[in-house]
Amino acid sequence: MNNSRIVLLILISIFVYSCQKKQEQKEDSINGLWIIKKVTMGDNQMTPIARWVRFNKDSTQTSGNGWLQHSEGSWSLNKNNQLIVKNTNGLLDKSEPFTVNFENGNMIWNRTEEGENVSVLLERTEVIPKSEGNRLMGLWKIETISIDDKNVTSTLNPDDNATLFLRWDNTYVLENYPQGKIYGVYKVHGHKPEIQMVNYGDKPQFQFYQFLIEKNKLILKSTDQKTKLELKRIYQFLK
Repeated sequence: MNNSRIVLLILISIFVYSCQKKQEQKEDSINGLWIIKKVTMGDNQMTPIARWVRFNKDSTQTSGNGWLQHSEGSWSLNKNNQLIVKNTNGLLDKSEPFTVNFENGNMIWNRTEEGENVSVLLERTEVIPKSEGNRLMGLWKIETISIDDKNVTSTLNPDDNATLFLRWDNTYVLENYPQGKIYGVYKVHGHKPEIQMVNYGDKPQFQFYQFLIEKNKLILKSTDQKTKLELKRIYQFLK
């Protein structure tokens, strides 16, 4: 084997080793974007929907749920490999810091809260996760309405043009209803597929619906199981 081939093999070996070391350092580094896959407290699982946190190399951090970023601040690791997170727009965390460990490329946090062991499993990701609440946004045409298992579509949507517009600012508009245009606000539950709605006006009514999205279809079922709506996503308002 001539000298040029030996040099080439040495360079390739160094390159492969360097890549392996960088990958190992990345897997065992807190830096980057993480999605929270599982949260347990004692025997209870309480995983938030589409919860993410980003740790930057300059010791700053941001976090949120889905497309909403709601926290920012700083982070550090103490000598015991415990994570200290401070949010400039949040409350002081009075619990002990999380101990940080890495396993199979995932990050695991552990600490005790109110006498219960809390464990958080995080998975590295490249993209901020989309929540089901994010998928709710947009314009929906009401196809069918059932109350107490009775189809009342012809009464509440006689012209087949009623729509529900869920806006980015957590307001909604019901249009082409017999009662006229209805405005209100909505909120998506942070731990389960449930939308909470209340209309503006002199007689506000709170309504709670479980929701299911399948491609361009949306199903709303009231939590008292009395009302069911089936809707289809559309891209322009109806007259």
